Amino acid sequence: MAQLVFPLLLLAVMYAFLILPQKKKQTARAELLASVTVGDEIVTTGGIYGGVTEVKGDDVYVEIAPDVEVRITRGAIADRVYRVAETEADATAQPADTGDASADGDAE
Repeated sequence: MAQLVFPLLLLAVMYAFLILPQKKKQTARAELLASVTVGDEIVTTGGIYGGVTEVKGDDVYVEIAPDVEVRITRGAIADRVYRVAETEADATAQPADTGDASADGDAE
């Protein structure tokens, strides 16, 4: 019985350190690819940056320069640089008042 404890413990540690983190990465990537929408700024696995102009099933149309649009598969998306919803929220947010009297231009 004692001979089985070490191999089972080793398998449990391998599962915790190797398999679980890989599953988390795989889930996060699947969520990223499923949530790409028109207006998102993305980077492809080839290192090309562009804005998503259209999504049709597994095909994503990306504008990489003015009037230059390429069609890629969702699997070629490496990361999202920013989302449209995030940038719109940042643009509508009012700057916070810091309470700094010198910023008002009232120098004494």
